[in-house]
Amino acid sequence: MAGGGGKGGGQTSDTKIPKWLEDASIENIGRASDVQKMGYMPYYGPDVAAFNSMQKQGMQSAMDNASYFGLADPKQNAMAGMPQAQTFDNGMQGYSSGGLYDQAVAELAQRRPGQAAAYNNLFNDPYAAPQQGAPGPGGYVPPEYNPMGGR
Repeated sequence: MAGGGGKGGGQTSDTKIPKWLEDASIENIGRASDVQKMGYMPYYGPDVAAFNSMQKQGMQSAMDNASYFGLADPKQNAMAGMPQAQTFDNGMQGYSSGGLYDQAVAELAQRRPGQAAAYNNLFNDPYAAPQQGAPGPGGYVPPEYNPMGGR
């Protein structure tokens, strides 16, 4: 067998990561650590638009017609059981699941306080305002809080 066997005399080579790439990687890992500590960010805006007056009138008309043929209670309100629509900053009316989320979180804290505390301890305090120039959990200082920008 010419050229030798499969054993012995291996070669080694070093790959150097450029300094700019190493620095950017370290910064990205720090930012990822900060982001993962933010926790879930609930949405409190409208999830579904509310019915407008024409839609309400159309549903009530259909209900009234059904009651005329004995298919529904004549006194039934088509909007019965619907929650009160919320009016948002832009004047739009709709429904938000934000309140239901808050109720579910409060229920978890009441029924399983240890589990809720363990979960909450994984994340930053969502009600605490960030301090000027204070580093985040990974040491990263967001540029808006650090006049020098970055770390």
